[in-house]
Amino acid sequence: MRPEVYCGVAGAPGVAVGRLRHLAYGDNGESVSATPDQVGAAFDAVAARLRCTAQSMRARGENGTPADILEATALIADDPDLRSAAIGGVENGTPADRAVLDAAERYAGVLAGLSDPTLAARAADVRQIGRRVVEQLRSGGGQRTGPDDEPVILVAEELGADDLLDPAVPVVGGVSRLGGPNAHVAIVARALGVPLLFGVNVPASSAGREAVLDAVVATLTVSPTPHRVEAARRAATVARLRREELAAQRDQPAVTRDGTPVTLLVNVSTAADAVAGLAAGAQGSGLIRTEVAFLHTTHWPTRSEHAAALRPVLAALAGHRATVRTLDFAPDKLPPFLWGTSSRHRGLELMLDTPQSLADQFAAILDEADGALLRVMIPMVVSVGQLDRCRELLDAAAAARGVTPPPLGAMIELPEAVVVIDELAAAADFLSIGSNDLTASLLGLDRRDPALTPGRIADPVVLAAVVAVVRAGRRHDRDVSVCGDAAGDPALVPLLLSAGCRTLSAAPTALDEVRAVVRDTTLDPSRPDDIKPI
Repeated sequence: MRPEVYCGVAGAPGVAVGRLRHLAYGDNGESVSATPDQVGAAFDAVAARLRCTAQSMRARGENGTPADILEATALIADDPDLRSAAIGGVENGTPADRAVLDAAERYAGVLAGLSDPTLAARAADVRQIGRRVVEQLRSGGGQRTGPDDEPVILVAEELGADDLLDPAVPVVGGVSRLGGPNAHVAIVARALGVPLLFGVNVPASSAGREAVLDAVVATLTVSPTPHRVEAARRAATVARLRREELAAQRDQPAVTRDGTPVTLLVNVSTAADAVAGLAAGAQGSGLIRTEVAFLHTTHWPTRSEHAAALRPVLAALAGHRATVRTLDFAPDKLPPFLWGTSSRHRGLELMLDTPQSLADQFAAILDEADGALLRVMIPMVVSVGQLDRCRELLDAAAAARGVTPPPLGAMIELPEAVVVIDELAAAADFLSIGSNDLTASLLGLDRRDPALTPGRIADPVVLAAVVAVVRAGRRHDRDVSVCGDAAGDPALVPLLLSAGCRTLSAAPTALDEVRAVVRDTTLDPSRPDDIKPI
């Protein structure tokens, strides 16, 4: 049989050889009848199964990202809004399977439309829960084909994190038509060292055939030649040894060859991200996204709701730096309660127009600090006046609690902020470069544009802005971090270091490679502070 090659997008690096096993979940064309109580019970069963798998992993001493993500995904199955929407559909006469899938799709649609790729990728988790609930209602597992006694490459319309964690299946790789590198399944795959491809439509007739999944070149080869199989196995061994080598170096300091220390932090959306980042050697978090929990709500978050969302994240970061970014709602990232608001509103202006909402969030942040080394960060700042108004609210919340206000920082994401960067550096306690938005705004690109890759930070216009921020920070003795995707790209780390950046905040899975690059970099002693001229 001649080899068949399919091209996709890499979600997790590596090379694997195995038999293809196709998974089919959810809507198979047959309606399911169920009562509202049975639908609720199906959600309960899915949540319980995810937690049981996570607990089993922890019992085996596997306490990292995969178990945390399973527990976080179980929270989606517990979500009262999602459950109510599904049960309401059944009560209105919609077949149970359709009601569940429709509710999940509406819920996921809010997330999928976001400009932040990490948040948008959470839509896959919601859809996966919907399919799992329908599977539970049908009282059957996913339809799986393929031998049980050989390494398996899973193939599905949209793989879920738990698909990779079935202890009865020797999974060595995954192929998903839907999804992307920020999906939870990709995070789990990277943590497990399981190569993963997205955007590949593999015919069902390939089930059971041998294949080579090469995520380095983003291809799946079905029925490969013996020579290709042997080469892939050698490459897989090299990749595994590299991961083990990097993981073993997590206790090594992030210091360049010439002795320049670099602070590595982790970007966080959930407690699972925080735990994974600290396990990978992060010294704390340079970005805690707070809007994630409220993207589908119908009202401004209350103080208690803010507190409930923050509590597990800040508890996980006890004793470490915890940089909490205030709500960052924008025209393309609005929850239902803000639909119809003026298109001029972006994160900070929107919050300042509703100062009580910002005050409630500040109060919750202070209440839940839980021993973390707290810092508060304001997004989309363009003027000192905006920052001063935020500081007044934060100081008032701290005074009401009899505590010292935490440091207040500004995210530099817009050209207007770069223009007044010296004034902002004087007014803020620290600065953070949001490389994704800064690059997009300076180059006139939409954040969802495929042309907006982390590498675009090397554009002279963007790099000049980065250097300007770093220099302003140093003039005013302010810490300057980078928390966008560029900070987690090994190819860009030397450039950021040469531009003067000394604090990098990246995704948990990027930290091992970033540390290795830092330790292998020698900065140029002939330039003061090694900031390259532009």
